[in-house]
Amino acid sequence: MKRLIILFVAVCIPLGAFAFTTEGSNNADSLKILSDYTVKYAVRDTGSLDMDLYLPKDSLSVHKCIIYIYGGGFVDNNLRADFTAEFCKRLSDNGFVTCAIDYRLGMRGISAKGVTGMIKPVETAIRYAAEDLFSALKYILNHAAELKIDTSTIILCGSSAGAITALQSDYELCNRTLMTSEIPEDFRFAGVISFSGAVFSREGKCDYKVHAPAPTMMLHGTADKLVPYGKIRLFNIGFFGSSELVKRFKKFNYPYYIYRFKDEGHGVASKMMTNYDDIIWFIDNMVVARHPYAVDLLFKDHDFKPNDYEHFSPDDLYNK
Repeated sequence: MKRLIILFVAVCIPLGAFAFTTEGSNNADSLKILSDYTVKYAVRDTGSLDMDLYLPKDSLSVHKCIIYIYGGGFVDNNLRADFTAEFCKRLSDNGFVTCAIDYRLGMRGISAKGVTGMIKPVETAIRYAAEDLFSALKYILNHAAELKIDTSTIILCGSSAGAITALQSDYELCNRTLMTSEIPEDFRFAGVISFSGAVFSREGKCDYKVHAPAPTMMLHGTADKLVPYGKIRLFNIGFFGSSELVKRFKKFNYPYYIYRFKDEGHGVASKMMTNYDDIIWFIDNMVVARHPYAVDLLFKDHDFKPNDYEHFSPDDLYNK
């Protein structure tokens, strides 16, 4: 595998927003950005699930597709938030059919504290979200012709809870677990983009047993207290963040791109607009051109000043 090992030392970037928002405009009245249309892609006992579609305006016969999964701690629904719409619209303006999906919020109303108290609720919330993503994927595959989607280039992108869902879904697909049973055997995600994500496992270290993971881009703050940059492990049960996943990717020569924000916390989950050019570089070079790079970037902002939510922890969010 080609290896690009780079150390970036920077002096100034915009301050990260609240953990579940995206840097950029945050005024819905001024933006008034709407998706092109909405479909109901699944029905659960909690109600129907929506997918907002943002479509390119060019005349191409097929397009790459990005499934975007919003963040919100598995508590808040940010499908129609202005920062979600702004990011998805920018992607569609750049030629991607962008599908922003709703999903069940498994941590809503849950009060839990400590590692042991969090295991079952978090596992359930992640499973719900991943199951819903595969239902959305099934809808997309069944309607690919009318949506003008190239099914060989479907990319997952998520922030915070959405990043966890994206990474977890590729992990489930690579192990062909029960929730992927209705997905064609030859289907692979073309890429995964994670802003402060992790993978939950009951089998110790994350192993991709049936086939290799998609080329994966991970952006994460080294001081993140909400979604671990490293790992939280109790016997074989573990929650493995970007730094731990990269160790596995290195060992097995899976293509990866990690962007480490030194001493920053969960605000990195909000950097989709700030790091938009990096996203495009990853897609162009590692997804479309399929260069098997191993990219490792360390970024230090010497003027960084944390906001009130930068070092949010699970107890802050769920022990109320």
